[in-house]
Amino acid sequence: MARNRIRPYAVREGNRRNVTMGKLSDLNQADHDEAIAIVSPLIERAPQIAAKVAARRPFRTAEDLSHAISAELRELDEAARVALFRAHPELAPDNPLAMTAESQAEQGRLNLTARDTEHREDLAELNARYNDKYGFPFITALVRHKDMESVLQEFRTRLANDRESELEAAIGQITAVSAARVQAAFGSDDA
Repeated sequence: MARNRIRPYAVREGNRRNVTMGKLSDLNQADHDEAIAIVSPLIERAPQIAAKVAARRPFRTAEDLSHAISAELRELDEAARVALFRAHPELAPDNPLAMTAESQAEQGRLNLTARDTEHREDLAELNARYNDKYGFPFITALVRHKDMESVLQEFRTRLANDRESELEAAIGQITAVSAARVQAAFGSDDA
């Protein structure tokens, strides 16, 4: 049975980017720029982190790649974390086409890319409250949620957190999103 896989990287051919599926060995054998292109979709809008992860090659397993991403994320200082968080989309944004294809798919699974989602007003209010309180958008690993009620419950619960707790929670959520993307891209592939 075919698995639904994200497209983990794009290879330049002339002026076009040709999106290509590959194996972990492809990542390990790629030149540095190609490796960054392979890793970039696994980490939302963070090319500097993708470059650091690419520099950690070779990876024996997809789990090793996930651990490298997690390590780089956790090494970020507060200013770098906040900058990373601010590059992430809100839930149910006004312009879902501005999101990466991966985020569109993840939010689309819960119908958050639709203009008429029944939760749009709740999410707009929660997004505004969260951003006002913490200075960055709410980030959650939607792959961990089976439905919108679960998302809304987490959103409301985390609004009670202090800033330090949310800095840690958001990094944990990004780590989980990246791990899910690595799993989707490479599965149990060993190099």
